[in-house]
Amino acid sequence: MTLPTKPSIASTARGRIPDPERQAADPVRINVRALLVEGDRILLANVRGQTTFRLPGGSVGPGETVQVALRRLLDMQAGIEIDSVTFVGCIEATGVDRGVPITEVDVIFAVDRSWAGEFGSRLDDLDIVSAPLAGLADLQLRPASLRQLLPEWLLHARPAWFSAARS
Repeated sequence: MTLPTKPSIASTARGRIPDPERQAADPVRINVRALLVEGDRILLANVRGQTTFRLPGGSVGPGETVQVALRRLLDMQAGIEIDSVTFVGCIEATGVDRGVPITEVDVIFAVDRSWAGEFGSRLDDLDIVSAPLAGLADLQLRPASLRQLLPEWLLHARPAWFSAARS
């Protein structure tokens, strides 16, 4: 889901306020991602031909809630049906998508499901892989703030917000 452009910020004697006359050019995309951890392994998604990994999930569609989108995306990507979800946090990142500046907000949920069943990618251009948690430092994770969010969540289970430029 791409939201309308956001207002830019103007300075006044009383501080910074949105300027209703100006609009920023960068669209905002809302994504929903699943944190699936079983023992010492985590489920990751990788677009074939790329060297980066993300948590499974993707864009929230118009009129969809993040939880409905998460269920749709996990089923579509890997045939995963989820039992329940717990809010983990959000990561806001800026970058460029196909030459256009964009801000993305990834809303992340820990997903409760049994890993006893088979799963795998249902899409031709996406790999769903199980990776060791200890090996995450060797992977190119996107957004990069996952390196901070994941250990914090696994240790303390407290929701967090991270905001940084995409590397």
